[in-house]
Amino acid sequence: MSCNQHKAFTQIELIFVMLVVGILAVVAIPRLAASRDDAHGAKCTQEAQQLLSEISQNYAQKGYSVFSTLPIEEITNLRVSVVEKDGISSPQGSLVSSGIIYMCDSENIVEIKGTLTGVEYNLTVTDLNPTTPAAATASELIRKLNDISTAGGSRIYSLE
Repeated sequence: MSCNQHKAFTQIELIFVMLVVGILAVVAIPRLAASRDDAHGAKCTQEAQQLLSEISQNYAQKGYSVFSTLPIEEITNLRVSVVEKDGISSPQGSLVSSGIIYMCDSENIVEIKGTLTGVEYNLTVTDLNPTTPAAATASELIRKLNDISTAGGSRIYSLE
């Protein structure tokens, strides 16, 4: 007498497993996408703050007369003249006095502009209020780091 029994999953068990996997995918995928946007926004924030720091450092090292003639590509290693993705969207040769715009996720997020007022050199950081998820995250972080109270607002730093 031979016992010819095969152990296998029933159709109901297979449908239940596929349903559970489907529910997990529906819950997990949006969270993963949001995490990716947050990480991209954090990278853009870091680069925009790096740009602000490099501008301040170059001004402190070289003084106004030399600094005022330096094109942005001699101040930073960030990509210049980008038309999409991340980097400085201002054209090569742009001076800080004409305004430098940083782009994140193909959208302008912040402008940094220098002006000489008497003997003080002021940097104005202006939030450009972007709307794409990563750019909006970066913009929000930049507003917090620079004490800019509202979207589209600005903050003035005095360099000496």
